[in-house]
Amino acid sequence: MSAPESVQIVTARRIVTMTGAEPPAFAMRGERIVAHGAVADLRGEFPGAQLHDFGDATVIPGFNDAHQHPTVVAAQSLQVDLSPSRISSTADLTAALREQAAATPPGEWVIGCGYDSFRSNGGRELTRAELDEACPDHPVLVVHVTLHAGVVNSPGLALAGLTDSSEPPPGGHLGRDAAGRLDGVIHDQALYDLAFPAFTPRPTIVQDPSTEVLAAAFTRHAAALHAAGITSVGDALVGRTEWQVLRHLADQDQLTLRVNALAAYDHFDYFRALPDTPLTPETRLRLGGVKTFADGAVNGGTCLVEQPIEGTDSYGLERVSAAELADTVRHVHDAGWRVCVHANGDRAIRRVLDAVDQAQAANPREDPRHRIEHCSIIDDEILKRMRDHGMVAVPFANYAAAHGDKLTKYYGAERVERMFAHRSMLDAGVAVAGSSDHPCGPFPPLYALRSCVTRLAPNGEVFGPSQRISVEAALGIYTTGSAYASGEEATKGQLAPGFLADFAVLAEDPFAADPEALDRVQVRETWVGGERVWSA
Repeated sequence: MSAPESVQIVTARRIVTMTGAEPPAFAMRGERIVAHGAVADLRGEFPGAQLHDFGDATVIPGFNDAHQHPTVVAAQSLQVDLSPSRISSTADLTAALREQAAATPPGEWVIGCGYDSFRSNGGRELTRAELDEACPDHPVLVVHVTLHAGVVNSPGLALAGLTDSSEPPPGGHLGRDAAGRLDGVIHDQALYDLAFPAFTPRPTIVQDPSTEVLAAAFTRHAAALHAAGITSVGDALVGRTEWQVLRHLADQDQLTLRVNALAAYDHFDYFRALPDTPLTPETRLRLGGVKTFADGAVNGGTCLVEQPIEGTDSYGLERVSAAELADTVRHVHDAGWRVCVHANGDRAIRRVLDAVDQAQAANPREDPRHRIEHCSIIDDEILKRMRDHGMVAVPFANYAAAHGDKLTKYYGAERVERMFAHRSMLDAGVAVAGSSDHPCGPFPPLYALRSCVTRLAPNGEVFGPSQRISVEAALGIYTTGSAYASGEEATKGQLAPGFLADFAVLAEDPFAADPEALDRVQVRETWVGGERVWSA
């Protein structure tokens, strides 16, 4: 998108720049802010400039969600929505799948997404038999909200070549009933090999829609993100298919969001072979690192932990061995890229730190700024090691509010105080970015701010009160923190001269709002690069 080159002046009751200064107005030319000052002074400096007076509103830097999955969401928007807001029982779920099957030619896949067994199925997992009964003539895949598990019916298992004698793939799991037969539940790599091309080096069983169809779906999702005040996102796992969609939008000048893509490690050779494209701060699409996995899902109780999951003898899912993880980190590090490792549990995080220790010892790099995605369960030793290496934490900002009531049963009260530990991370001097991990959690940043400030779980209980932070700190992780995580802190996250003119206009001052009502603060407008991309 190209912004007008004429100067525009923005004023409002309050302008929060995240620099400490709060000027009455700022001027922007093209995609950048060029000056602060009083309206009269700016008009004198820039005769003929257009004035945008937002009255009693508060202007803040645009929200930057450092880790979500917009290309996955684009694909899921073409599937059956099984999220708890629509589905509250097994009967509802099977009825929705049956309705989709009726409109789908026999033999073609019926795929549902957003399924949450805790909220949609009374805590009980769906079974292969229930899906067989609902859709006997179609292969069916139901994907859990975590994106780490799914349920497949018998025709789907057959198409995937999975039988009762099948072994799970490395980093995956196949569920079985009491008799040892496949029950249709698949975890991690077993799911990804079926339907997520960015997560696997092999061709998936389920075929993707065309680039044009996915690009149109992405554009619809981008509009929803803009309505929440989001101007930048990190697409936290991009393979060839997803990159082609994003590249198509960028080439057509249709990318309103700024996207920091994390290349899937399984496709690292492909991305390393791409021709270099000179980057400027205005570039809407960039490659910001390489994504790989160490463990499973915190919300599914499968992350790799030092102490067993509550009430079990399970220490979680090891996606790769410690040695394999070290080789991956070293490979990316030596190539000069930033490695971004999905690690939720404290044991998984320690493995990442060990791998970074080894890579830096063998090949010291100045400020590699490697990241730990999610970084869900920490302790003081972990934080010290992260700070010493200058690593970035990208924890869930919204999970206390979205999933807190589920998580205590997995991890217990002591670990809850060390989960999504924004307060401890900031106090330890660890760089922290804001993340929704959408579709695994709600994407509105103001919802995440409420979660960080109040730590109120859906059942009204406080989830880890020691980790509460202020509104200012929460806004910081979603602006300056996320900019730092992608290496763009010199041009993003602040409303200062030389920075990009990306901002959101809020109907209320979030610093004066009731913390429990932060998610109800209205976003009036969103601007990217000096251009309005959304208005209420």
